[in-house]
Amino acid sequence: MDDHRLCRLSVSDGEVELAGPPAALRTLARLLREHADPVEATITGGTVVQTETVGPLLVSLDGEATLHLSGDRECLGIVWDALDGVAEQAETADDRAVHRHQHIEHLPGDGYRAPE
Repeated sequence: MDDHRLCRLSVSDGEVELAGPPAALRTLARLLREHADPVEATITGGTVVQTETVGPLLVSLDGEATLHLSGDRECLGIVWDALDGVAEQAETADDRAVHRHQHIEHLPGDGYRAPE
């Protein structure tokens, strides 16, 4: 079984969570970063689909179990770096009781994140 398949997708109350053990998160980040466009990765609980486009990062849920990522390479890099970053934080954390995570979301009035 590919390590990225150990990642899991869950949706609850409009919140989408992509989680997994550090090695699985790194493998998923590498798969998304290195493979030709488009790429589709089956994970526990669903699928991650990535399409390279022109423009900002768009993260959407297609149906109930497909996380779709699109944007230019620089914007998609936000997601790849977040996956690698969470893996790194989890591996180096002294307090293993705290689950490491990052948010990728739009905040109204925030000039660094586009509502699109």
